[in-house]
Amino acid sequence: MVYLTLFMYNARENGPLWSQIRCMQGGDNILAKKKKQTRRKVKGWQGWVKGYQQAFGLIFKKRRHRKVRYLSKKKRTQRRKEIWLGTLAILGLMLFFLSQDYQGVPTSSDTSSEEVEMVYTDQEFVDLVGQYAVTEYPNSHVLPSIVTAQAVLESNFGKSQLSSEYFNLFGRKSYSPNDPSVDLPTQEFVNGQYITVDEPFRVYTSWEESVADHGRLLANGTSWNETHYNGVLNASSYKEAAYALQEAGYATDPNYAESLIDVIERYELTRFDNRVQ
Repeated sequence: MVYLTLFMYNARENGPLWSQIRCMQGGDNILAKKKKQTRRKVKGWQGWVKGYQQAFGLIFKKRRHRKVRYLSKKKRTQRRKEIWLGTLAILGLMLFFLSQDYQGVPTSSDTSSEEVEMVYTDQEFVDLVGQYAVTEYPNSHVLPSIVTAQAVLESNFGKSQLSSEYFNLFGRKSYSPNDPSVDLPTQEFVNGQYITVDEPFRVYTSWEESVADHGRLLANGTSWNETHYNGVLNASSYKEAAYALQEAGYATDPNYAESLIDVIERYELTRFDNRVQ
């Protein structure tokens, strides 16, 4: 105990030291040699703490830095190749998905974005609008074959400016200042001849919305006559419905009914009617 106290006092007062501690325990000699360390002179209670630390070997060891292991030239070359190949693969995938998106693969649930980006064949257009008409039938009760044939005639298979830019498939005109609309030239059959006039047309956000609004028009009638299109709703066949549309004055074309029937038979649109009857 005397040796230990002197050792701590020496560590506190003199700083650097070489010392040996001889402790007797069970007849065995335990020698502890401390390396020479250069330390500042510590006063007060901190000196006693340093003494205990030196006596019992509690000096905290400095953290050893890990040795930096350098890769060989061969491995560095291989690593560069792997990085370049990975980069090229990522760029290739990005270009692939961008090209697919440009070609019209839908990337979201937005129907209007899908319709704008897709380039439809005539048959694909018929199938798409026919599906919309089938979905809308419980609300409108208009034969899907009639709705699809009207969309084909009015929009030229979705290729007209009104249908491709403003999603208006049926040439629906706007009669309310609250409805979004656009003025476009159109041909009307007046006094036995076709004339070109500018008319306000409804603007939609998608073809599906256009089909739904067309169904509401036929089901609810016009503002001046709610039963205006009852002949279309009560028709038992597509031919009867086509002539009812023409009699109701939906279009000014005197051959409108025959044109509808021709489209229905050419593209076999009655297959959509079979799904709702």
